[in-house]
Amino acid sequence: MSLDSDVEEYVRTRKELLASYPIEDHIDAILRILGYDPDDNPHFAKTPERAAKVLEQFAAGSDREEAGALLQAVFDDEHDSMVIVGPIKVTSMCAHHMLPVTGEAWVGYIPDGKVCGLSKLARVVHYYAQQLTVQERVTQLVATVLEEELKPLGVMVVIDAEHGCMTLRGVMEPNARTTTSAARGAFLEDPAARAEFMALRADRRNK
Repeated sequence: MSLDSDVEEYVRTRKELLASYPIEDHIDAILRILGYDPDDNPHFAKTPERAAKVLEQFAAGSDREEAGALLQAVFDDEHDSMVIVGPIKVTSMCAHHMLPVTGEAWVGYIPDGKVCGLSKLARVVHYYAQQLTVQERVTQLVATVLEEELKPLGVMVVIDAEHGCMTLRGVMEPNARTTTSAARGAFLEDPAARAEFMALRADRRNK
């Protein structure tokens, strides 16, 4: 089965599920259970529909081939210096509590004869982040797809984000942020390469 047919089947299945189990109906029920009546309060009248549209933006999307297809704009090039893109906006949803995760990602690689369009790095981050997931997994998945598709000398991914499950519930730490990293190849084996990546990232963040 081709990637296109896999995607078509996925979309068809999702539409069938949404038709059978409309998200807005469930949200309407949840609001009523919590004591909010959309029929009596105009502020909640369209909340189920709006919230459903938001949740649909975070539908599952972890297909390895589909992620790799985002990097198809690959060019042969003798460039062998570090390439870093960031900050890349990260908008995700915690798989444990369904609360927002927002932050930024930095992606870098050292080419070995192949480079990709810079926007593709951001697209891969968005692809893996915009779903119900965990930050640690997103970091590793981005690094893996870049390593396998570009076959570079090294890959480095750093994500720094604020988690609603830390700021809105439980310990309620509004200033706490979570940083995760994945280092492959030269970035894992060479401390100087890793230090250069972190220095460039810090320099950009301070501007």
